[in-house]
Amino acid sequence: MERSRAIIGADAKFVGKISNVKSIEIEGTVEADLAAEKLSIGASGRFTGQVKSDLVVIGGAYDGIMQAGSIWATETAQIAGEIHYQSLQMDRGAALNCRVVHNWQEPDGAVASQEEAVEGEGDQEPVEES
Repeated sequence: MERSRAIIGADAKFVGKISNVKSIEIEGTVEADLAAEKLSIGASGRFTGQVKSDLVVIGGAYDGIMQAGSIWATETAQIAGEIHYQSLQMDRGAALNCRVVHNWQEPDGAVASQEEAVEGEGDQEPVEES
């Protein structure tokens, strides 16, 4: 069964948990925890809560903790809280008042070389300070 597309209209208000949806468009007010492939918050939309999504387009207001692959903040976006992302695009006029964390990960080889360096440090005799 194909996962669905959901729309929260401009006059609608939703409080709760949203999951198992492929795409959701929000023009109204939502207070929820959300897991979706794509989230779109329209210019009149307001979202408060946690989000896990591959793609997020924000044109309205967002406040919460977001884990996203790609985020696009349009010129009318107002973002508060904390966003974790791999790719971030901001249009002129977008407002960020949040903690921004890039989910960049080091290549596997870099992590291995760091672990070897730490292991090598443990082979030295401890130095006592007086």
